Amino acid sequence: MRVHLVVAHPEVLSFNCALHEVAKHTLTELNITYSESNLYVDQFEAIAGPADVAGYEGTQESFSLAKAQRYAIANDAFTEQITTEQRKLSECNLLILQFPLWWWSFPAILKGWIDRVLTSGFAYGQSAKLEPKKVMYSITTGGASDQDEIDYYQTKIDGLYQDIFGFMGWEIIPPFIAHGVQQQGYQARQLILRDYSAYLKTVLDKRKLVDDSVM
Repeated sequence: MRVHLVVAHPEVLSFNCALHEVAKHTLTELNITYSESNLYVDQFEAIAGPADVAGYEGTQESFSLAKAQRYAIANDAFTEQITTEQRKLSECNLLILQFPLWWWSFPAILKGWIDRVLTSGFAYGQSAKLEPKKVMYSITTGGASDQDEIDYYQTKIDGLYQDIFGFMGWEIIPPFIAHGVQQQGYQARQLILRDYSAYLKTVLDKRKLVDDSVM
């Protein structure tokens, strides 16, 4: 199997990036091949628009993002940045998104990745080229003081899954959620990192992925 890791945090010393490094180490330990996209390091462009597609302005149509994306698929006209990300997705079985929950949603750069990479004609729509995958979120939050807040976070995160990947028919793996890491001490953070590695090993258990084949 093959895993694609996407991390979205502007600080390389952040806990999100530490979780991302744990994922890489765990996959290496399990001899699982992976690719990665560090959106801030890669300076990923978050704004979807006409610049994504070469030659679309020559169609004499007013701009429609979905139409432009389908044009790009039919004419191999996406920019290199999008083509590279779509290739990584095509080659993987499991996508793991690592990000902080900001205003109950994705960081803007990750939402831009979703807008520009999970395109019409490629990831969804009639005759979409991308076969459905497995997807998992690893998320940090600002903290939850009681079970009601934990449940509220879970509802929001479930929506982030279903509105995108549920719509596309992907298999959703329950998220790993680290609540309130900024309020945690060193030992507590180390425990969370160990828990994440153990969780990944459970998710990646070959018995759970027996029907997968390398794409």
